This record gives sequence, structure tokens and C-alpha cells, in this order.
Amino acid sequence: MSDRSWDDPVLPTRDARDEYAALVEALRAVQESVTRSAPTPAAAAASARRLREIATALDVFEVDEDNQPAGKRWELAGRGHASAPPLHLDEVTATTARGRVTVHRFHSGRYAMNGGVTPLIFDEILARLANRDRPWARTAYLRVDYRAPAPLHCELTVSAELVRIDGRKRTMRGRLHHGELLLAEAEGLWVELRAEQTGNLSRETEGVPS
Repeated sequence: MSDRSWDDPVLPTRDARDEYAALVEALRAVQESVTRSAPTPAAAAASARRLREIATALDVFEVDEDNQPAGKRWELAGRGHASAPPLHLDEVTATTARGRVTVHRFHSGRYAMNGGVTPLIFDEILARLANRDRPWARTAYLRVDYRAPAPLHCELTVSAELVRIDGRKRTMRGRLHHGELLLAEAEGLWVELRAEQTGNLSRETEGVPS
């Protein structure tokens, strides 16, 4: 298991067979199955009851964000999160990263990858590269240009590049391909946080009107 730290080593991902990794894979399977199915009312109600039972069983193990493994299983594709397609990192250097991802119907936008999923993939790889062996920075902006529909059920390749560092600013660039076909390009800016900005934002804003 991860040490549950937010310090990302940004290494190539690997397969894991532990129980928590299996739990996340099962959750992804449920998401995909719900998307693909048209259950009868009785089957939908029965499945909903079983899922609520699982949620209740896990509620007793709730921890705060600093201690959760979700999002911190850095060695896993997807980091132990099930919201975005699991991104496999294959090669990482100080200024570049390359990975692959396969998208199924849970992330579909009518026979192709939903356009909102593309920024999730880019933000994952670009942010991790932007923060590799550097003080923590957050996304300031991310622009995505779409060149072609991204197919489902196919392995797509994604690349990232650190273009330049200017003080606290880190300019990043990414590309998503299916074979030789360019599907999307991204450009983003990550800004290094000041010392007073690196704490728990939810605690810092308690009681502050939204």
C-alpha cells in the first residue's frame, strides 16, 4: 500500500494485486456495467440496495483526505481513483512523460470519448510532470484543442512536455494520439504555490461564506 503521502514520485505505473487495488477495479467495473445496461425496475432497485450496503459498510472506515489512499496510489494507473480513465505512465523524465489510456462507455460522449474527459487526462499527466521533483503547483489554466473524435475501446497514447519555467510559472504542453492520428492538443500553466497556500484548503475556508 501507499504511504498515503501527497508527495508524487512520478514513476512509471505498474500492476498491483492488493485488496485496495482490486476494490477500485471492481468500482470501475460497476460504473461500466451500469452505463452499458438497461435493467428492469426490479433489477435496478436490487442493485441499488446492494450498492448502498457496500457504501454503508465502507463508511465506518472513513478517514480525512490526508489519510485516504484514493488519489495517492501513485504506482497504479489512475492513482486509486475511479473518476477518470486509468492512465498508465510508461516513460517519465525531468521534462517529458508518455503514457497510454483506454476509454470505455462509462466515459463515452455518443460513440466517442466525452469531450470533458480529455482535459481530465491532460490534467493528470501534465500536472504530475509539472510537479515532478519541484515544489507543489496548481493548475492556473488548461486549454484543449480537439482535432478528431477519440475512439472508445482503443489504446490511446498521451504525451506531456515541460516547455519552460518562468519564476513560479510552469508552462506545459500535451498531445493525445490514436496511432498516428492527432486527437487533441493541450497547453496549460501551473503556478507554484506560496508557503501559505500549501495547507488544507477545506480547513482554511471553514466558516467562510461561499
